[in-house]
Amino acid sequence: MNLNKLSPLLQLVLLYEQYVSVEAFEEVTGQNILEQEWTVIVQYFEQLSEVNNRIPFSYNEISDRFAFVKINKDYIDALSNENSVFYIELPRVMQYIAIENSNAVCAPYSIHRPQSYNVTGKGVLLAVIDSGIDYSHLDFRNADGTTRILALWDQSIEGTPPQGFSIGAYYSNKQIDEALQQDSIIERLEIVPSVDVLGHGTAVAGVASGNGRASGGQNIGIAPEADLLIVKMNSRGTTLEDFRGPTNADVMRGIAFAISEATRLNMPLSLVAGVGLNEGGHVGSSSLEVFMNQMSLVWPSNMTVGTGNEANKERHTSGRVSQGEIKNVQIAIDAGQKFYTSNLYKNYVDGMSFVIIAPNGEKTDIIPDMNGNVAYVFGNTSVLINISTDPFTAQVQTLVLLLEGFGTATVDSGIWTIQIIGDNIIDGRYNIWSTVTNPVIRTARFLEPDPFTTLTIPSTAELITSVASINGKTLQILNTSGRGFTADGRVKPDVAAPGLNVMVPEAGTEDKYTFYSGSSVASGFVCGAYALFMQYGLRVNPESYLYGEALKGLVIKYAKRPTQFDSYPNPAYGYGILCVSAVLEALKTIYNQ
Repeated sequence: MNLNKLSPLLQLVLLYEQYVSVEAFEEVTGQNILEQEWTVIVQYFEQLSEVNNRIPFSYNEISDRFAFVKINKDYIDALSNENSVFYIELPRVMQYIAIENSNAVCAPYSIHRPQSYNVTGKGVLLAVIDSGIDYSHLDFRNADGTTRILALWDQSIEGTPPQGFSIGAYYSNKQIDEALQQDSIIERLEIVPSVDVLGHGTAVAGVASGNGRASGGQNIGIAPEADLLIVKMNSRGTTLEDFRGPTNADVMRGIAFAISEATRLNMPLSLVAGVGLNEGGHVGSSSLEVFMNQMSLVWPSNMTVGTGNEANKERHTSGRVSQGEIKNVQIAIDAGQKFYTSNLYKNYVDGMSFVIIAPNGEKTDIIPDMNGNVAYVFGNTSVLINISTDPFTAQVQTLVLLLEGFGTATVDSGIWTIQIIGDNIIDGRYNIWSTVTNPVIRTARFLEPDPFTTLTIPSTAELITSVASINGKTLQILNTSGRGFTADGRVKPDVAAPGLNVMVPEAGTEDKYTFYSGSSVASGFVCGAYALFMQYGLRVNPESYLYGEALKGLVIKYAKRPTQFDSYPNPAYGYGILCVSAVLEALKTIYNQ
């Protein structure tokens, strides 16, 4: 088995499967550990067909470098020994990064679409990769009642998948129109049975592109005439408390689908993905971020994602250890937790050792940073530890700590300690992030948290636009908004946009609105703005779309920078607050139109 090609979690699960519970495995990966076949994400250099001749598995290639492979777990070691295989990892469950505020009292701030520039997003494909959409809401329908959605792919239900994919059900605009003509909801759902249980995707789509028909044009989105492409990702649960988000693999599928549809339709693409993940080095090197960077270059597009809502959740800490020093990082874990996971990232050049101390005082041996995988049992808790070098950057080394209630027990509650020993220090810095297992209930926290470098993944990807969330009335950053910079010092977020108590279409209704907050809402503003700018570029030169880093550069350059908050760029706002009219005015000057 080539451990260097396996993700830390996959190493631990394969080596110590007897210590990993069904509940924990499903919560983190979205899969059943008892099944003999697992789905893994594989990065590779060449086609997998030759490998498939030697090792039995089924696969779905979604780019020339990434594939989803369903394989008997006993064959994963053989797959890791293949020269053409670069990296293998388990999918990771992500969280939707907005929170409903049903009791909101603050009036929303809206970045109005300037009428004088005659831009509405027309001719641009706007993709929302999220929890789905209530396609019956009037804000997503034309004046004659027909749908504005060109296609809807629901990954969570059985049906006919899109071409090139093996899961979910694809619905065309004709099928959605047929459903909308039915007299009852039951009849409608017999034709297109896709619903947005969470309401999150409906909210983001409304901010980006709602046409305001249900409000007589008052609650209008940024790009009300953009054509919509909707991906409802896999998810579990029916309420906010028990709802579990999709995996990074589902997000990658959605992005690949959006790019393929934009290519087929020959339309520029503005895409927003409303999910985030706390696990990762926060340097833009995760598989999802590498994939998004890659896909952003294959078609005229701009991808947008919020920075998450982790700044005040006490799930990140950081520090610096010097030569010969011992640092104690304390984690408070509440009673009743079945498992807990955290990830420590350090500079590879530093020599460090680690000791894990349980609440009852039991401790591991001193674990050198080249040790690999070890397991202990303290009280009712199994302690699994992996130390790996990040395959995507030579500068990062990771320690993954997985605590599991042993058997039917829960993790021993109290103060757990990660002891960091400085052996041979050149840099000395470290960051630790806890995995988010429940977005609503805080079950574990660092006693000395750090609100910075709390952007969720994939918002640390270089070629996407990362959006922080502000109070639209006061322009202050929200205390939840994920902050930068990235762990390797790059400026993120890129810009900020309104994310507090924004009025959005309400799922489950045809003509009502509700309020939402969070960085997904803020990212909807930027996604819609990109559609406006792309339409402007189409009008100037249909053969050369305005998109990508050049367009992001204009958004950054002409952002508002209120002087009362900080110098710019800064970890809260990035380069400032989105200003649609300033960018359009700049385009007018650049193109002399």
